[in-house]
Amino acid sequence: MAFLSPLFLAGAIAAIVPIALHLFRRHAEQRVRFAAVALLKGAAVEHAARRRPRELLLLALRVSALVLLALAFARPFFRAAAATSGGLTVVAIDTSLSMSAPATVRRARQLARDAVRSASAGDDVAVVTFADRAAVVVPPTPDRSLASAAIDAVTPGFGSTRYRAGLAAAGQLFAGRTGAIVVVTDLQASGWDAGDTAAVPESVRVDVKNVDAPLENLSVAGLRVDGERLMATIRNSGARARDARARLSIDGRPAGVAAAQLGAHDMAEVSFPLRAGGVAVVTVDDPEGIPGDNARYALLANTASAATLVVTTTDLDADAWYVHQALLASRPAGKAVDVTGVSAAQLGAWSGDRLSRFSTVILVSTRGLERRGRENLAAYVNAGGGLLIAAGPDVDGDVVADVLGPGAPLEMQRPAGDPEMVAPQHSLSLAPADLRHPIFRSFGADAASLGLVQFHGAARISGPSCQTLARFTSGDAAILDCTAGNGRGIVIASDLNNRWNDFAIRASFVPFLDQTLRYLSNSESRGTEYLIGEVPDGIPEVPGVANVDGSRGSRGSRVIVVNVDPRESEADRMPAADFQAWITRLKDAASTDVRADVAEQESRLHLWQYLVATAMVVLAIEGLVAGQLV
Repeated sequence: MAFLSPLFLAGAIAAIVPIALHLFRRHAEQRVRFAAVALLKGAAVEHAARRRPRELLLLALRVSALVLLALAFARPFFRAAAATSGGLTVVAIDTSLSMSAPATVRRARQLARDAVRSASAGDDVAVVTFADRAAVVVPPTPDRSLASAAIDAVTPGFGSTRYRAGLAAAGQLFAGRTGAIVVVTDLQASGWDAGDTAAVPESVRVDVKNVDAPLENLSVAGLRVDGERLMATIRNSGARARDARARLSIDGRPAGVAAAQLGAHDMAEVSFPLRAGGVAVVTVDDPEGIPGDNARYALLANTASAATLVVTTTDLDADAWYVHQALLASRPAGKAVDVTGVSAAQLGAWSGDRLSRFSTVILVSTRGLERRGRENLAAYVNAGGGLLIAAGPDVDGDVVADVLGPGAPLEMQRPAGDPEMVAPQHSLSLAPADLRHPIFRSFGADAASLGLVQFHGAARISGPSCQTLARFTSGDAAILDCTAGNGRGIVIASDLNNRWNDFAIRASFVPFLDQTLRYLSNSESRGTEYLIGEVPDGIPEVPGVANVDGSRGSRGSRVIVVNVDPRESEADRMPAADFQAWITRLKDAASTDVRADVAEQESRLHLWQYLVATAMVVLAIEGLVAGQLV
């Protein structure tokens, strides 16, 4: 039995009053001497032995009436079986790639089983696994053996750590109940992205169980083509020096072996000669480390330099000198660089075929860009091209609004005043909001270097089909990723020619521009390399090579490679206190629903009415008994 208003039960204390009165009225009978005792023999005297039981009955009736009234005001009801009120312990197990070393797996399972055994008696338990996404493996149940069996079957996969996904799935299981979320993880630092927060009910405690297993791991962290050679980055995440032996195969055939000596927490590049295109795979031997990062894949057929068109006001070197030099610096040695400049006024005279030979277009000026030129750009992007827009002083927001086509409008508002006259202390810096995005992926742990760039002029940019990739310290969007038909556009809220910022003279400018153009050059297919968790629908989330069927007017099927997130192989870990700092507490929204459900159950039973009626009957009987004692 439960009570809708349990505080009224305190009214039962009033039952002490008749008990106290009964006890205080008890006294010894006074002895009186009579001269003629014979006169008393005819008096009608009630014997005390018969009177006392009636007094006790009267006392019981009065106490019962008061208790029944207190119970009636407390609104009792019998709780339905579905309305569970016990506690809940949810064990959330990190199954990302970084947890897949054999020693780590054993330690994680042991900590998870301990959490189930430590759950309070009578509480339910549940099991959640998480990586890029979360899954409820065992819903709330009192069966400890079922939860333990599920924990024994948990096997880490190839995904990236996403703490927000795991905590969100665990928090939804409480539905107004109290309890704890026990997170079993290695505290991988990359598990929180910039701007991430995880909200859990305020009545739920979050405990972090660190597997704290020593990480001795070798991994292939990256592949790149440098001229006629393939460069592979090998990472040693362990605390001791290691010798690494890397092997290259192309289309399944051995193509070379290279060795490297790495110190503790060290990285080194090994190189292989290239003689043909195809699918390249570089592997290292590391039986005791993380198995999923021992190989990395690349499509050599897509390493050729791509043609880039820069739309300026007058001249390429006059209006986009830094962009031109960055493109020259980013191309592999010995490869031809195809960078073409065209004024915005001339673009209107170009044909669609002439524009389509460029894999990317960089728009740094809209001065003289007529409607025909804007239509050419919109058709180019919708057909699968990639467009980089720098919202600098030579770009007009009204002109650029429809360069992605009518289905993907852009809004751009120029900064007030002259940004070139702004004092340095009023400058802004930017922070990536999604470090997993391809344009930031190559920075790895050096992504913080982007925050060193100082912006003293920036436009306000937005678009309904755009995702915010980075923000300024003011909170405004700094970089957008916009979709338009089969193509994409990257919009930067400032210029790229050292006028509104110092980005062009920073070391991060060349790799940023290179990765952005690489991403845009394959905008129709969203690139040829995918990370686990980002693969197209229907493609298994395992490292390797896959075929993707064409759609929406694309050129048919294509080959892609799927790799693991290299950040999962890093040794960076966070303290448990820092983990807790990413969690926000929400007032239990589900408790209102539970309260409404409880009130509905009480209103259906109406037990209080029966209690009031019973109290009235008891009071009536009490009146009759009291009358006989007078």
